[in-house]
Amino acid sequence: MKKAVFFDLDGTLWDALIPNLEAWNLAMEKLNQPYRFDLKTIKSFMGLTPDETASLAFPQTPIEEGKKLFKNTLKISTEYMKTHPGSMYPDEIEVLKELKKDYPLFIVSNCESGYIENFLNGCNTKDYFIDHTCVGDTGLEKWQNILFLKDKYSIEEVIYVGDTNKDFVEATKANVKFVHAHYGFQKDVPCIYKIDSLKELARLLKIIFN
Repeated sequence: MKKAVFFDLDGTLWDALIPNLEAWNLAMEKLNQPYRFDLKTIKSFMGLTPDETASLAFPQTPIEEGKKLFKNTLKISTEYMKTHPGSMYPDEIEVLKELKKDYPLFIVSNCESGYIENFLNGCNTKDYFIDHTCVGDTGLEKWQNILFLKDKYSIEEVIYVGDTNKDFVEATKANVKFVHAHYGFQKDVPCIYKIDSLKELARLLKIIFN
């Protein structure tokens, strides 16, 4: 594989804010916790690792207890989202079909194990992607996971598509080119390339790769 496209998930391939909100608040009820979340708070967590999120989500809980609490929250959330998936972006299936003709596609996310599978199964997209990985699967940071898949499949050139500044930073650490999904959760990302919709991606990829 000489050239490949790697995608972030939240804010890039789907919007799962509402089911995440429902799932996390359901988890708080089941775990008898006083915390409750709103959409603005959930949105601020998108793109962060589980450990980063735990300290922000449960600020009144000691760090190690917070990590354990968040781990249990994610288990409940992942199970809930098997039947309550997020929403894909406009024209996404058509775009993935088009891209698959020219490039192998992968997903690298800072999520828990099972979350990417919920997207692949819940949105019927598993046939479009070669492979995927996340911090929940490997324990590695996003830039390391990008390099993990790059090396695993002997890929020479990667373009990473994501919607947050953290995605840009991680792609830079991995020394791969970055495309900002400006339609996602963060608008002010200092990068060279951006798209306002997925339909713009195929044309831009040809420009960058060539």
